[in-house]
Amino acid sequence: MALMPSREQQIIQAHAELIVSAVEACQNREQRARLEPILEAGASYGQEKLVAAIRKILGGSRDAALLQPLDADDAVIVQAILRGLQDPRTLPDPNAGPDPGAAAPGLAHMIH
Repeated sequence: MALMPSREQQIIQAHAELIVSAVEACQNREQRARLEPILEAGASYGQEKLVAAIRKILGGSRDAALLQPLDADDAVIVQAILRGLQDPRTLPDPNAGPDPGAAAPGLAHMIH
């Protein structure tokens, strides 16, 4: 039986494109044009706090206070961005989709 990725790993992989795009935009201002539609979409879908935190990161903030207004899932995303800025080797692969094998054990546990 395959081991399920941790909740945090699942969140990070589900938002890999956003995380990688945010790190790239911090390192290269030309990449911000690619990130902007993603941020606008997030804001329009009720993710204003997450978008605000990412915009602060883009502005140079690296303070842990960024996490305070965020829910647990959004905090995982922001922490992954901050880690990626410090060590790009921690960035998720945006081309790797979620592991479908992880769904079956999770569903079986929920049903049980």
